[in-house]
Amino acid sequence: MKMTVEIEGLKGVEDALSQAGPKLAKRALRKALVAGAEQFEAAAKKNAPVLAKATARRQPGELRDAIDMNVKLSGTQESGVARVGIRRGKEKGSDSPAVWGSFVEFGSIHGAAQPFMRPAFEQAKARAQEVFTDEIKKGVETLGK
Repeated sequence: MKMTVEIEGLKGVEDALSQAGPKLAKRALRKALVAGAEQFEAAAKKNAPVLAKATARRQPGELRDAIDMNVKLSGTQESGVARVGIRRGKEKGSDSPAVWGSFVEFGSIHGAAQPFMRPAFEQAKARAQEVFTDEIKKGVETLGK
């Protein structure tokens, strides 16, 4: 499942970043993407269900601990993507938290859904936009000095 947040109305900020030089613009964009993604990551970890006790195949907190983020900038480094999701482990097949985490999120014939990622997105999107915008503005202010 892919959810997208677009932030508009930062044309002046975008222009200032592009004129500042690629290295400084890249740093400001990456920092802003990380700050925004951290909001989603924290909400998802807070919402993730935790087993009461270990089973033969699962440990308490394993799903929560597999949630992480990844930030990538485009080839031109004028835009980027922050991904928050369940990290694929070294486990094979259904033992990977990335696989069974989707069954937790959406449910299966063996159990009801326990959504944690979608609610995290809804809870964190406004704050993520706010911190992203703040970080970009800070980056522009730093460039002006």
